[in-house]
Amino acid sequence: MTAKSAYAIGIARARSSWPSVFAAVGLVLLLGTLATAIMLTRQQTKSHLLATYGLRGTSSATFVSTYLASQASREQQTARDFLDSRHVARDDFEVTAKALGSSSAVLLDEHGRVLYSSPSQTTLSDAPLSRGYPSIAAAERGRTSVSIASAPVTGAAVTSIAVAYPAAGGRRVLSADYPASSLALTALVDHTITYPQHKVFLVDAADRVIAASPRVRAGTLAEADPALATAVARGSRGPVAGSETPSTFTTAPVPGTSWKLVVAVPNSRLYASITGWTLLVPWLVFALVTILGILLVALFARSLADRARLTILSATMERTAQTDSLTDLYNRRALTEQLTRATARARRHEEPVSVLMIDLDRFKQTNDSYGHDAGDQVLCTVADCMREVLRADDLYGRWGGDEFLVALPKTDADGARATAARLRDAAARIALAEIGLPDGVSLSVGVATGTHTSPHDLVREADLELYRAKAGRGERRSSPALSER
Repeated sequence: MTAKSAYAIGIARARSSWPSVFAAVGLVLLLGTLATAIMLTRQQTKSHLLATYGLRGTSSATFVSTYLASQASREQQTARDFLDSRHVARDDFEVTAKALGSSSAVLLDEHGRVLYSSPSQTTLSDAPLSRGYPSIAAAERGRTSVSIASAPVTGAAVTSIAVAYPAAGGRRVLSADYPASSLALTALVDHTITYPQHKVFLVDAADRVIAASPRVRAGTLAEADPALATAVARGSRGPVAGSETPSTFTTAPVPGTSWKLVVAVPNSRLYASITGWTLLVPWLVFALVTILGILLVALFARSLADRARLTILSATMERTAQTDSLTDLYNRRALTEQLTRATARARRHEEPVSVLMIDLDRFKQTNDSYGHDAGDQVLCTVADCMREVLRADDLYGRWGGDEFLVALPKTDADGARATAARLRDAAARIALAEIGLPDGVSLSVGVATGTHTSPHDLVREADLELYRAKAGRGERRSSPALSER
């Protein structure tokens, strides 16, 4: 081989190697960019998870505040409606206390003197309640207040809601007490976080536990979880030092109160989406081929989107299965399930539960005279009345046709009849003159109450009472047996 030939071959090899060098440099740059993007994405995802985690606590705290504000507003409105006369009758006060669902209540005049208490306690007559009960003291200054304290009447630990309202004899204060850990507060705490492993505490200013998920017997946060209590005392968010399982906590104040919501979740659950195999897959893809990595990331994103769509579809189907499509209330299936739980709870706690079976009078005449659209309007209007009149803990829905069913937990026969009367009054105030109901909607109500009574027997007894009420008023109705089809 001549020198000229060797030189030409060297030049050809050099020229053929340049594209490989450029490809290698491009690949290194691409892989470096991808590696940097993976690390930055992981950090951003971690920050997003933390932000979402904190937002869940804040949202739940807002729900707790909204529930307490709603309860206080209902308490104040009820007091204005029934306790605003110059001389309030004890019977009116007792009925109001029962209607609010409170365990005990106190009514004070403009000078802070006790007018009535429920249960009645004569020793409270001249007692300066505002000194020992901050919520009452705040209400006397015209500010609605919520606190955890010992009830002035019974001495039990309660959530005390005190409101001031104008009356004929001057401004008065109504303080109603509810169980410190109510069903509504417990439900709100239970739904704060969806991770299988979690700790959620609703505590007051003294770190006393109001509600918790999972349930605890401890009275304070320090007793329930010392490591978490220490972490909360040092800050509002961060790791739980000394915890058996590495965890992260966040706190959220409950607006309008001195309470706060404390949430703690194991890091393995909180960062599950960026650890384990989900962390290894991007690096394996990075080591194999860039294009394959892009495809896998796109496939993973699509998988998450499909999962989200399936979750939404599942939730929608579940809600549809339990909701009456016309009135947006519980349907018969859901009512049966809820009533079964309510009666089981009543048996365990030796508490009464009442059932109202409601039938719309002259409903067939409205349908025949004005069409089914008018009948649908009547049904929806009655459903709105039920939402306005009934308590948050009450269970109600459309039983079938023009029949509605209401389950009233912790309510005796007198309370049930009072609720039925309020429903009839509210329906009677409806103005539907355009469909032949200028005096509102007339309702017939059957009432049944029991403690150890089965759901079937309660519904049957309420249905029989409704049948008697319809017969007494000269209304035609199908037999009770047919109404339970």
